[in-house]
Amino acid sequence: MYLLQQLLTQSAKSFPERQAVCCKDRQLSYLELEQASNRLAALLAGNGVRRGDRVGILLNKSVECIVALFGILKAGAVYVPLDPASPVPRLRSIIDHCGIRLAISSGEQLERILAEGGEGVKLEKAVVTAPGAGPAGVECLPWENLYLYSHLPLSPQVCGASPAYILHTSGSTGSPKGVVISHLNALTFIDMATEFFGLGETDRVANHAPLHFDLSIFDIFCALKGGATLVLVPEALSAFPVRLAEFLEREEITVWNSVASVLTKLADQGALERLTLRKLRLVHFSGDIMPVRYLRVLKRFMPAAAFYNIYGQTEANSSLFFRVPEELPQEAWKIPIGTPFPNFEVFAIDEAGQLVTAPGREGELHVLSATVALGYWNDPARTASHFSPDPRNPSSHARVYRTGDLVRLDADGNFVFAGRKDHMVKSKGFRVELDEIEIVLNSHPGIRQAAVIAIPDELTGSRIVAYVSHAEGAVLEAAELIGLCGAHLPKYMIPERIICRPALPVTSNSKIDRKALEREFTP
Repeated sequence: MYLLQQLLTQSAKSFPERQAVCCKDRQLSYLELEQASNRLAALLAGNGVRRGDRVGILLNKSVECIVALFGILKAGAVYVPLDPASPVPRLRSIIDHCGIRLAISSGEQLERILAEGGEGVKLEKAVVTAPGAGPAGVECLPWENLYLYSHLPLSPQVCGASPAYILHTSGSTGSPKGVVISHLNALTFIDMATEFFGLGETDRVANHAPLHFDLSIFDIFCALKGGATLVLVPEALSAFPVRLAEFLEREEITVWNSVASVLTKLADQGALERLTLRKLRLVHFSGDIMPVRYLRVLKRFMPAAAFYNIYGQTEANSSLFFRVPEELPQEAWKIPIGTPFPNFEVFAIDEAGQLVTAPGREGELHVLSATVALGYWNDPARTASHFSPDPRNPSSHARVYRTGDLVRLDADGNFVFAGRKDHMVKSKGFRVELDEIEIVLNSHPGIRQAAVIAIPDELTGSRIVAYVSHAEGAVLEAAELIGLCGAHLPKYMIPERIICRPALPVTSNSKIDRKALEREFTP
């Protein structure tokens, strides 16, 4: 069994001069990436990083991100991506919860955490990518110090069962959940996907997803295992579909992987008729509903591409796929989430505890695979509630992930998504638990009740709308409440609208009637 970092090492031996990663006007060959990450691993080890330590990455898209990721793994540590766009309280929560004592960060981001974070930040050291002395309170190690260390590899004593990275998802308790993924979990998917989709040396794989989003695992590791070139998509391009379309053509992208909402914007506003995207051979979309009319546009202007709807979760990686047929059904067609990838068992259990085997019946989706995560970091109760024995054979000791997604089978044997068991939705490709937004709103002293609903939207998957009722005598301003959310939540979780009411409707058992609120947005 090999480890994630050895994917790079093997490719560097096979084709050292080939371009491994590029971002804007910067690029690294496989040999350069291998040696730079070896040097970073030595720097980390020389500054006290040991097997199993969690090391944060707080960087915008850059070649340093990829060096950092592999350097941390080569030191035997666990990489923890931190979203630079997140509010400081959320970042601090992750740093504290994971016990991150060293991070790789830009000077600007480090200063923001220390300036806004107050006392008690657990960070002790930081490798800082920008020059300068850095803020007080944390020992700063300039990125250039890499070149004081040997480019020869270390040999950390880790194995396939060792944690490799922790990705954080929205949590219903108001704090993010850290999903712990082992080398074996990730490699099981990476080995399968690289072969299944035939990634190789002629491919140029676009990395649109940020490092803290699980779609980045396919982009980064499958590209480097296959000897392809990883092309980092600058964050700002997503807001400008025309520029993003031009990027695809200019960079001769062959493989694209993103949430569906990015592609719907590209189809709707990207002026694709001006381009000839004939190099694009593979397009993955996931996370949101893809409207058929936009899919038709994409297929027309990406004539060589095979389109796949990919389904998965951070806790089990991508487990289902559906290849879009050449002839698309009617506009109202709901694209299935498909059938299992090789080396996955995916099944649904209905409310009676029976296996769903016939079309029309509905059940909760379960995933059994070596990709299933180790659990949630430092949260045994939540881990036990989502990772459980295989209900089909509890004595087998096999462990499954209960997704919380409701599905049914169609006539062709494909799974079709039918909704969530809990109160969680997808918006702009991100998984959002509405309870977390409600927790923030309910922390305001002037709010009596808060209810957050998701309105289906073709471009973003779901629009987030919040309703609040005010306490007696309180005056609520929507702008103030938006600011409150912005101080505690990532941008993608901030409600699009906040509507203030004297009272919220309730059901006969005195619960908030969310269906009544949703009906206000029904045409």
